[in-house]
Amino acid sequence: MKQEAKKTAIITGSSRGIGKQTAIILAKSVNVVICSRTQSEITSAVEEINKLTGNSNALGIKCDVSKPAEVNSLVKLAIEKFGSSTIGSTIDILVNNAGVAFNRKLIDTSPEEWNQTINSNLKSAFLFTKAVLPYMISKKSGVILNVNSGAGKTGFSNLSAYCASKFGLLGLAESLAPEVREYENIRVLTIFLGKVATKMWQEYDFRYYQKNKSKMLQPNDVAEKITEMLFDTKTYKNGDSFEMYSNDI
Repeated sequence: MKQEAKKTAIITGSSRGIGKQTAIILAKSVNVVICSRTQSEITSAVEEINKLTGNSNALGIKCDVSKPAEVNSLVKLAIEKFGSSTIGSTIDILVNNAGVAFNRKLIDTSPEEWNQTINSNLKSAFLFTKAVLPYMISKKSGVILNVNSGAGKTGFSNLSAYCASKFGLLGLAESLAPEVREYENIRVLTIFLGKVATKMWQEYDFRYYQKNKSKMLQPNDVAEKITEMLFDTKTYKNGDSFEMYSNDI
């Protein structure tokens, strides 16, 4: 009997928060590739994932998600790592989760902060999607899930760069979904999130975070929903989205 290949997932921005929790859940059944720009965080996250899951199928790679060469290298390393030990292994899942936010009025936002936000939140999704899509097309299957925000539907003051990036991420998903429709089993999904108790929110507004962190969405709850969307092909079709907000704030 032909051995079924274990699926491989890439999760960006995954050394902490939502990304790491998603990797922990996914690593129980699939190979996971996590990335960050901080090597110490990557090493720690891989050790934690392998310890919690009892597996050794987590690969951590230092990567600047805004640089095409580093993104393409990560995808190549993932294929080399997991393609050699399984039959027909490829990239089956992409979770575009990397993101940053600055609490700035537009007039106070520097070009560097604008570029960093667009690069991390939007350009990275473009680069990773472009890199993995040929593998999904070759198998005519795969799922790309973009982690978006309520700020991807509604503009908020002091968040112009972040909102612009997340509106762009929505446009990317809505454009890509019909492009892959002919391949039947490729899905493009979006999850829109409210305030999540992550380090990003802590750095964005420390006082708010300290006062409300217990009421905010928790990374593990979000990760469980992401995992459900990735695998529930009957409920979540190509182009679908889900909104997840806290009712307590």
